[in-house]
Amino acid sequence: MKSVTKGFLAAAIGGMAIFATQAMADGVGGVPGSVDDPVVTKSYVDQQIQAAGGGGGASTLKVVELNPGQTLYGFEGTEFIVRTGTVQAVAGNKGDGLTDLTAGVDLKGGAIVGANHLLLIARSDNRGLRPAAGYKGVSHVMVRGKYELR
Repeated sequence: MKSVTKGFLAAAIGGMAIFATQAMADGVGGVPGSVDDPVVTKSYVDQQIQAAGGGGGASTLKVVELNPGQTLYGFEGTEFIVRTGTVQAVAGNKGDGLTDLTAGVDLKGGAIVGANHLLLIARSDNRGLRPAAGYKGVSHVMVRGKYELR
């Protein structure tokens, strides 16, 4: 063999050896059940989710009945969806309204809230919902997050 061919063949074999070594090293960490990739049970995962506060606390929707004369206040991050009745927005301490994510607008205090619109409370500053003036029925509001009914 010519020396050029021998050199090319040696470089190719050396390159393949380096590639194979690297490929084997990358695969070691991905063996299920090893120290690097432990196998866990569903009950363990559920327990960790529960401990992190995601097991039905703030992530679930609760239906709240809003009677005439009551006001539903939300805290930062609370979401409202009005399902029945006629309600109006209650502005925060500085006059800031509720974020209507469905319509993409800011509802000022006193604005009538559309049914089935997703509302977001941006800050804990007494923002919320109350039955509209003259409405005598019970309103049902789905709430996700911390709220207070007064």
